[in-house]
Amino acid sequence: MKPGYLRKNGVPYSENTVLTEYFDRHTEANGDDWFTVTTIVDDSKYLNQSFITSSGFKKERDGSKWRATPCAAQ
Repeated sequence: MKPGYLRKNGVPYSENTVLTEYFDRHTEANGDDWFTVTTIVDDSKYLNQSFITSSGFKKERDGSKWRATPCAAQ
């Protein structure tokens, strides 16, 4: 990876950063399907400990909430 920042206005990371991602799919007892992405950033130059984030995405039962629209150039 090239050096950069963890967030737009955040902590920098070096060229020696190690990025690890885990992708997990699981089903709740009520039948809901979830997809979780966990990201771990390790950089001994700028971080004292691992920087861990996760995002959860729930699968919808059908496409009824999907309102696709074309992109508009700005």
